[in-house]
Amino acid sequence: MTTHAERAQFERDGYLIFDPGVPLTTLDAITAELKDRFEWRVTNGVLKRVGRIQDAWKFSGHVRDLATAPRVLAMLEAFYGRKPLPFQTLNFPTGTEQHVHSDTVHFNSQPAGFMCGVWVALEDIDRDNGPLEYYPGSHKLPEITIEDVDRAGYVKHSSFDRFKAAVQDVLHANRPGRRYGEFVYRSYETFMGDLLKQLGIEPHYATIKKGQALLWAANLLHGGSPQRDQRRTRFSQVTHYYFEGCRYYTPRLSRGRKLAWRKIEVIR
Repeated sequence: MTTHAERAQFERDGYLIFDPGVPLTTLDAITAELKDRFEWRVTNGVLKRVGRIQDAWKFSGHVRDLATAPRVLAMLEAFYGRKPLPFQTLNFPTGTEQHVHSDTVHFNSQPAGFMCGVWVALEDIDRDNGPLEYYPGSHKLPEITIEDVDRAGYVKHSSFDRFKAAVQDVLHANRPGRRYGEFVYRSYETFMGDLLKQLGIEPHYATIKKGQALLWAANLLHGGSPQRDQRRTRFSQVTHYYFEGCRYYTPRLSRGRKLAWRKIEVIR
């Protein structure tokens, strides 16, 4: 059951830290099952796990159990008024140090806003092993699209034209949004960093205990803070959810009114 205070905080701040009600044995089983599947890299003489595993739920029942935890599904349905549809899992061995972004540039829906993420700590998280960083209240900002970034002058068209010409033979002009690939996404990251500086919004850090979860709204700005101690792990799992009765698309691959619709595989 959710409380009035929880709903009020989520509406006001765009996030909520809560107990997903998943046994610690399940979390330990996820770590044990995946830890040897991550890649390794030597950085400054330190051997560390890197990368992520997408959709481990397809082969791991424990990952699936966490993605479909009854308490999480019940909370999301109470908050959004629709049945939640888990459709993607991401498992991480260390901090991502990912640039600040809104998930609305990656996932969106019609009607808008019916998407969210839930990040679960599979071990204790502190400032040294790279916690998630997030910006309370930023979910109320207008959704920023790649086209907004382009109009603001952050996409360097001369450079992009050279890039496009170099790969013209492998791109199909009728594919929506190919123009907005990885090359242009870097401009989005720069724009978002500048926006935060202009607004003066300070980050909060998800220094949470093993077994706790952080729920965030689709448009909440978030990223990965620097991992101060490169020798440590930061095992975690993110599950992304859509909601029933919507249409789903990928904004990064869309252009104008030509949306890149996506067909999801619901985790059950």
